[in-house]
Amino acid sequence: MKNKIIKIIALTLLVSIAIPSCKKYVDGPRFSLLTKKARLAGDWKIESVTTNGNDQTASYKALVGDNYIFTIDKDEKYKVTGNFPDDGTYKWGEDKDDVYFTSNVAGSKEQACRILRLKSKELWLRTTAFNGDMTITKYKQ
Repeated sequence: MKNKIIKIIALTLLVSIAIPSCKKYVDGPRFSLLTKKARLAGDWKIESVTTNGNDQTASYKALVGDNYIFTIDKDEKYKVTGNFPDDGTYKWGEDKDDVYFTSNVAGSKEQACRILRLKSKELWLRTTAFNGDMTITKYKQ
């Protein structure tokens, strides 16, 4: 009986140590049964935009339009609808912490995005401009 209790305690400790290590992105999720590719794919709408901590949501939504949708496919293609339509391809960074979008419309220019959160219905991307401005765009499905 005592041996069984020790095994249960050891297993509980092992699981409690292993589960936090499943967290890949700064803001989550802690654990997911879906692949990163499956979670990234979908039709994304802007929830909020901040640049250097300042809320830019209203002005950004006015710029891109009410019909803005960022569609990401599992076959590593994307499409943007709204005031500035775009399409192209994407690829994962080495550790899948980053995703790189290459536009067909903007002269094959690549945009690096750091993934801060990647859930099935929630995506947070951080981009850094040439002048050092950091923008965090939060999307919802």
